Amino acid sequence: MIREARPEDAASLEAFLHPYSATSMFLRGNLAAHGVGNTDHANGTTFYVHTRDGDITGVLGRTHGGFLMCQAPDQGAAFWSACDEVLRGQRIVGMTGVPDQIGALATALGLRDADFRLQHNEPLYALRLSDLSKISHQNIRLRRPAADDADWLAEWFDGYHQDTGKGTLDGKDGVSAARRFVEKPDGRVMEADGVPCAMSALNARTADMVQVGGVYVPPRHRGRGHGARIVALHLAELRDNGITSAILFAASPVAARAYESIGFRRIGDYRIALLETPMTAGETP
Repeated sequence: MIREARPEDAASLEAFLHPYSATSMFLRGNLAAHGVGNTDHANGTTFYVHTRDGDITGVLGRTHGGFLMCQAPDQGAAFWSACDEVLRGQRIVGMTGVPDQIGALATALGLRDADFRLQHNEPLYALRLSDLSKISHQNIRLRRPAADDADWLAEWFDGYHQDTGKGTLDGKDGVSAARRFVEKPDGRVMEADGVPCAMSALNARTADMVQVGGVYVPPRHRGRGHGARIVALHLAELRDNGITSAILFAASPVAARAYESIGFRRIGDYRIALLETPMTAGETP
């Protein structure tokens, strides 16, 4: 039913995933950044493909860190059962994707609602960057984070994890998250009158599209439009460098209104499911 993808499948994988970009950005981004079968990076992904007459018709991905992703819009129970088979003996920490597909995958793996510490659908938003609204940015500066920002960024990440309930997939705290953020080329900090007031990053990136994530405004800076402002400025910078569209998930109604104010429109839902305790596929949780 399914086989492990080989490096020569990379172009076919991208061709299959591209029409489903809005719900495949983790798969597309990992493919673009790490290729097929990279096991050195936590986001390096092993791809499994279902084919019919030589064409890919379904994809399952597992990152080296244990996170599952899928894009299989027309697959039935046999496909999900085959996913369970190929994952046997592998560590899993969570999964993400189209809600009904993730539900089918969880069922095939024998997972119950009680096995998840977080399992919910978030509103999925999309924007063509040619439609990005202009936003006031007087006395505002967007910049890359610096190494000496790590201490206060750690507090921000602890707040972000508490607000969203997501935490870090590897169980590490805000200190580790801040260190990784400082190293990210796509991380941004926004200052208002010289004072840091918001951060944003990218969860995934391809040649044409980005997925925005990690947007956070500390409580003392909220209510001033900074969430919408940092995303708009970050996307304007990316647009100037050739990116044509963006997606993101809204973690709250307040966030949704902020994104809608700069042109994002809701196109559906996206499920994020994190296990209470990492599991080994094929073993009873």
